[in-house]
Amino acid sequence: MLPKAVLATGNMPAVQGTVTTMDGSVKAAKTPEAAKKQIVAGYAALGSLLDDFDKISAESGGDGIRRLLGTVGTESPVYLIEPAFRLLFEADESLPMEYIESVEAVMQNLSEADSEAYSAIFIEFSSAKGKPADYFKKSKAAVVRAREQWLGLMKILAIT
Repeated sequence: MLPKAVLATGNMPAVQGTVTTMDGSVKAAKTPEAAKKQIVAGYAALGSLLDDFDKISAESGGDGIRRLLGTVGTESPVYLIEPAFRLLFEADESLPMEYIESVEAVMQNLSEADSEAYSAIFIEFSSAKGKPADYFKKSKAAVVRAREQWLGLMKILAIT
């Protein structure tokens, strides 16, 4: 049995009682090979998220989406993805500056997807107008954009 210090329990209704352990945490990539592996896994994770977006948002709410985006918990391969992309840039002087610009665009879209999913959690209790579905739609569109840019980065890295 793990000590309680390494267990985390979600407190949102959609994840209440869900226990995760720190053992499954994604660690920052230390080598270019590890970074490439994480990038491929992250791309696949975003594809799975898009395939099941409606189901995930219905069953787990905004935190379910955010968990797969790597902003809730540490188990998604998207968690710590920016350092993985940057490690490859630092390791390969032949990569163009457009690479870093694309990394920043990916991160901006992931941040937007996270923000919209987060907003969906609270919109019903807010004085702002809208429905969770409106925010989930915006979140999904941002994930689509991030994944398209991510694929462009993988092509630059020749890991597609």
